[in-house]
Amino acid sequence: MECPELRLISSPPRSFKALVFIDGYLSEDKVRDNTLLSVLNYAGWQHSVYQLYWDASNKLSCTSQLVILNWHKCKSRAASVGQDYLPSLIKSQIPEKNISIVAHSLGARVAYYCMDNWSVNQYFLENIILLGGAIRRDSSKDWGYVASKIKGTLINVYNDDDLILKTAFKLAELGNNACGRKPIKEYHSRIINEDATYYLGKTHSLTKYFNYLPKLVNKGLWEI
Repeated sequence: MECPELRLISSPPRSFKALVFIDGYLSEDKVRDNTLLSVLNYAGWQHSVYQLYWDASNKLSCTSQLVILNWHKCKSRAASVGQDYLPSLIKSQIPEKNISIVAHSLGARVAYYCMDNWSVNQYFLENIILLGGAIRRDSSKDWGYVASKIKGTLINVYNDDDLILKTAFKLAELGNNACGRKPIKEYHSRIINEDATYYLGKTHSLTKYFNYLPKLVNKGLWEI
């Protein structure tokens, strides 16, 4: 895929908000429509839903060295998509002015750089939900600054037992932890770290993370 695309999944009447879902590493061309809509409906979301399609790669190379090389290329691409494409796609294709983002795995990196570079007049980033985010949680990222760009809450759903983040991510990132495995280190009034380890177990499965979304609503963490 040469350029990222925003694809409309659902646009109910009288919608005044939009939610953009961003998939993660090795997810290129995966369609999440039915599962995503089912979970969001259950959670109570009644507004428009979009999915961002981006070049997230769709297969692993055969050696660990090539896998790590592919990871770093895709990681760089994720930053570019969030910085150079997503804000303008939102402005040009989404009529609603209040935008929420749900991002899984490496999609969290796209969301981070979208927040970091957000300057879209008359549009507002409302809530950002990171599910098993594959992006570092420490001072290598200016979490407080990006949180200040949104008017709602940045909810970081993490899982200490996430096997992918516990092994592959740490290997590729020289021993550093992802925000999807540990809380974001920087304190900010708009950042909520939600420990979902007890529910998710060792999985990095998107479906399992999706099923946690209604729990955020029930706990009063996500106001939709």
